[in-house]
Amino acid sequence: GREYLLARVLFFTSRNLPLEMCLPAFPCKSSNPEKVTGTMPDRGEELALRRLHQVLRQIKEVYPPGAFICIISDGHVFSDCIGVDDDTVDEYGARLIALNNAIIQQNRDLVPAVRFQSLKDIFFLDPTDALARELALPEVDHFIATRLCEDSEFCRQVLQLSCQPDSNAVRDQIVAQDAAMLALYRGFSRFMLEDLALHPLAQPLSRKQKKKLAEKVSFEMMLRNQAYSNLVELVFPDHIRLSIHAHVNTGPKFGITLFDRAVTRVVDSLDLTADSLRSPETHDLLHIPTPWHNCVAQLADATTTTTFIASSKVVQDAVLSGNLHGHWVEGDVSKGLGRYFEI
Repeated sequence: GREYLLARVLFFTSRNLPLEMCLPAFPCKSSNPEKVTGTMPDRGEELALRRLHQVLRQIKEVYPPGAFICIISDGHVFSDCIGVDDDTVDEYGARLIALNNAIIQQNRDLVPAVRFQSLKDIFFLDPTDALARELALPEVDHFIATRLCEDSEFCRQVLQLSCQPDSNAVRDQIVAQDAAMLALYRGFSRFMLEDLALHPLAQPLSRKQKKKLAEKVSFEMMLRNQAYSNLVELVFPDHIRLSIHAHVNTGPKFGITLFDRAVTRVVDSLDLTADSLRSPETHDLLHIPTPWHNCVAQLADATTTTTFIASSKVVQDAVLSGNLHGHWVEGDVSKGLGRYFEI
């Protein structure tokens, strides 16, 4: 992995160019109200963006040309699979960009080194033009009812047509017990069973029916995940590819964490009377903690800088138990501030 990464870095440094990295991330907030408290960026996204800017600033200190990170939102790739409307994804993306711009304006030593692209930006196609009408576009499977926008659906169709692997081949790998593919499928299935648990479509279903729905959605997400990975490789061939998923870091992708572990702590309990706050057990490393699957709680005590990353249910349970008192502090995106729970 070191040699692979070094070769990528040398491509830029040998030409005295800024390092260029890409990160598929920041899709939209989860539709599960036990994970998040809203649909728009909050303190979690704020902390993640500030962390990225911090890393870029550190790179510039040792390598003057600096570096750039292109955040490639995969919101429209998966939004219909997780029960989020297309227009909600668009608004989330717009507010995320506004939040990032405000962070830059607050800090004069920052340069606009965090950039954004979406599926629409990459394809830059109009579904009504002559070329688009000539394409033999496939139908996209939708298992969760959401509001679909024509341009977003068009991009999903083009993605499926151009980059998606054959579904039968992927299914055959799962049936054949291919270790990597089976682990990915099971990881997605567990995650989607949890993520869709409170969705109106899933609530009246039996446990068996919910599991079947999660498996269908998970298989579709696997196909789209591979399609998007292929697209990123095609469009950003020389970029250093970062990922919010855990990897063995042998390349071509390198896993990163969006939260600074020096000042944040991921927990599954906010029982401040316990000897220590519990950190969650993870069944797999497919989904590491992200701002769009959690909320942020901060201690009001000015003597500590500890920030807790937890699901909204953890906060709700702590308040209902009487072990914790606090309130939501509203953010102001225009000032680079996100919403959080103050303890």
